[in-house]
Amino acid sequence: MRINLRIIYMNQKIKLIISILILGLMPIGFCLAQDIPVDFDAPETFEQAQQLGEEALEIGKKQLPDIIRDVWKDNVLPVWQKMYDWSYTNIWLRLKNLLGSRVEEEIEIRKEIVDQEFEQEKEEVKKELPGILNKIWKFIRDVVHKLKILWK
Repeated sequence: MRINLRIIYMNQKIKLIISILILGLMPIGFCLAQDIPVDFDAPETFEQAQQLGEEALEIGKKQLPDIIRDVWKDNVLPVWQKMYDWSYTNIWLRLKNLLGSRVEEEIEIRKEIVDQEFEQEKEEVKKELPGILNKIWKFIRDVVHKLKILWK
């Protein structure tokens, strides 16, 4: 009885190994079974090679932008959109909920300081504006004067 169980167990192992080998070799067989028509002749002279290269470049110039655009639109953009959506829902919203009240308090504190500094900057600009406008006007007059001299 003991011998029979060992034989059955070994038979199961052998069957498993053979199945794995067959399944592993099937893709190779499918690849080798494909009949790929080859209608490409290798160039015999340098001129033919040059002509072939120029034709390939022309085709590349015409079709490459469309190919890149399609790859970008169909493959790259969806991946980045999925990553953005995931990070927005799983990271950003959680951080926003966690830190939201602290950030709002800080915004209120800094808002007053920013408003004060903005008013000071406005006053400085009002004081400096006439001088800047005079410099710009003088520059324009000099340019026009030099252009008049060149036209004569």
